[in-house]
Amino acid sequence: MTCAVQQEICFECSDTGTAGQVDGIGQTRNRLLCELPQDELAMLLKTAEMVQIRPRQVLQHWRLPLEHVYFIERGLVSVSARVDDDFVEAWLVGSEGFIGAPLVLAEEQQITTHRRIVQIGGEAARISAREFLAVLPALPATRRLLKRYLQVVLFQASQFGACNAVHSVKQRLARWLLVARDGLDCDELPITQEVLSQLLGVRRATVSEAVETLQREEVIRASRGMISITDAEALRQVSCACHDLVHREYLRQIQSSFGSKGGTPDYRASGSASR
Repeated sequence: MTCAVQQEICFECSDTGTAGQVDGIGQTRNRLLCELPQDELAMLLKTAEMVQIRPRQVLQHWRLPLEHVYFIERGLVSVSARVDDDFVEAWLVGSEGFIGAPLVLAEEQQITTHRRIVQIGGEAARISAREFLAVLPALPATRRLLKRYLQVVLFQASQFGACNAVHSVKQRLARWLLVARDGLDCDELPITQEVLSQLLGVRRATVSEAVETLQREEVIRASRGMISITDAEALRQVSCACHDLVHREYLRQIQSSFGSKGGTPDYRASGSASR
C-alpha cells in the first residue's frame, strides 16, 4: 500500500480497502463499523458527522464528562493515564477501534478517568454521547461488538503495562511502531522522536539511540517528523511478543466472533500495511 502524508495526515492513495457506504458520513474504513449489520450501522450513524482530528487535539479531557464518541477512520489517538503532574500513554486507538469506552460499560453519562489526545491527525465519525446512549439499547449486535473490543483494550493496556516494565526501549519502540502501523494502515508514521519519548516515558536521547539502531538494521527510516517502516517483518522480529499477543486477541474477539462480514483484513501482512 502506498501512503501520502498531507498536512500531517496519513491518507491511503489506493481505493482497495474495505470501505463501506454509510448514510450520513459516506464511506467508512473503521474496522468495528465494518463488522456491524447494515441495519444497526445505519441506526448508529444516523446522527454521526465526519470530523477532522488534528495532532495534539484533546478529544476527551481528564476528569470531565464525555461529550462525544469517536469511531476513528484515519489517525491515531493516545489514551493516557494521569501520573503525578503528567500523562502517560496506556493504549493506542486507530481505525481498529473507537473512543468512548466508559459509555458502553456504564450505559450512562460518565466522567472520564483518562485523557484522549490525537497523536497523528486524520478523520473520525463523531456521535454525541447523549445520542449514542439513546440509541445503544436498540443495538444488540453493536453492544456485543463494542464490549468484545473493550476486552481487547483491557488486555492491551495490561500487556503493554507489563511490557513497559520488563522489555528494552528498543523492543518497546518496535512494538509501538507496529501498533501504530496497524491502527493507521500505513508504513509512513508522521511523528517526532520527542513525542515518542513522551509516549514511551523515556528520555529523548534514549529514543534517538533506539531509532538509530533500528535504522542501522534497515527496518525503519527516520527523517524530520517522520518514521517510515521499511521492513515490517524484520521490525516484528526486533519487537517483543506483546504486539502479536494483542493482535491475536483482536482477531479472536472481533474477526473470529463476527465473521468479518465487512472483509476486515489481517493487517499483519509482511512488507506493507495492505488491507
